Amino acid sequence: MGAPTDRPRVIIVSCGGRKNTSKQPVPAGQRYTGSYHQALRRAADAITEGGRTGHVLILSALHGLLTLYDLIAPYNLRMGDTGSVTSEQLRQQAVDRGILDADVTVLGPRAYIEVSRTVWPQLTNPLAGARGIGEQLAKLADIYDPGRHLHAPQPPARLTASTSAGSRSIIEEIEARADARKEVEEQKAARRRMRYATHSQLVIPHPARAHGSLTFPGETAKSDARARATRRFAALYRVQVLGRPDDTRTLDVHGTPRDVARFLSALPRVLERTEIRASEAARLYGRWERHSTAIPHLAGMAPHQRRAHARDFRAAAFQVVVNILLDLPDTVPEATGGIPPWDQIYPLAAGIAHHYWFDPTDHADPDETARILATADRRHVTVAATPEQRSPDASVGELP
Repeated sequence: MGAPTDRPRVIIVSCGGRKNTSKQPVPAGQRYTGSYHQALRRAADAITEGGRTGHVLILSALHGLLTLYDLIAPYNLRMGDTGSVTSEQLRQQAVDRGILDADVTVLGPRAYIEVSRTVWPQLTNPLAGARGIGEQLAKLADIYDPGRHLHAPQPPARLTASTSAGSRSIIEEIEARADARKEVEEQKAARRRMRYATHSQLVIPHPARAHGSLTFPGETAKSDARARATRRFAALYRVQVLGRPDDTRTLDVHGTPRDVARFLSALPRVLERTEIRASEAARLYGRWERHSTAIPHLAGMAPHQRRAHARDFRAAAFQVVVNILLDLPDTVPEATGGIPPWDQIYPLAAGIAHHYWFDPTDHADPDETARILATADRRHVTVAATPEQRSPDASVGELP
């Protein structure tokens, strides 16, 4: 599988979520039992011709680089979680193993590829371009079974949990299709979140300092409201958010690399759920408008005035939801019948936010956080102005 090079050849495969249930330490090569990890291992064995032209290492989210024979206890951690291996630790492990200058191929999900690329920028990624787990499994099969397309079609096998080779293939195909559907849904969700906020590449000019930016698309009123809410959510993630005098749609975020990466990942998710709660309050307003009890309050009101009332109600409801998320009261007052919604925005919006409250401090996605850190610009750059140098009116502030 390729001519040998002067440099040592190393194939790194990612660990897996499905693990051997033994409570005792077992070799890393036996700990991960999922079909995806097993496909990675088969491909790695094919590339190294069973170990004759290179050696295989496992990249564990907890332990970093492992040989197949390193004994490890059970654990449950994903790349990017608190406590997972960092780029710096991975680099030191590469130095200790003498493979910093090796010819490295990495097989696994994007988070593992990207953290590895911070150590081996020129690594080979055979799964590049695969859209979802199904295409990844197909690419892996092309590596360890290149003649599979020439095989005669097999008769359909019964769908059972049997350990026969045919049944395993059917179950693996079902798992692959489920994973592919999940990947499509995640891509749709990511595009949906981009309507609320998008983030720039993370810049890490110093191991303890990082900065990035958040941009808020859409109409001005909504983007301004989301930017104001972002200033308030920032404290939950221990970061500073600074405005730009020439660009009201963009905020700069400063803090430690991990804190900034977590905030860039979390903020679009937090804003999306906040907007959902505000929309639920707006639907209450819409139902009221169509009810007979609204007729006396809307009589003689021009269409543009009615639209303005509805728009102002939703904008105010969004602010109420933000307030409830940041400071959850024990109770909220109930709405009163016969009073128009614009005169009781707080009980209507607060009631929804209180009932469906969520914790805005727990919305950073570990995989995305790891990708943001792995793809950060780590060149030494000069930051235009530190938080202390910015004018007071551009610092983190409360909503007016």
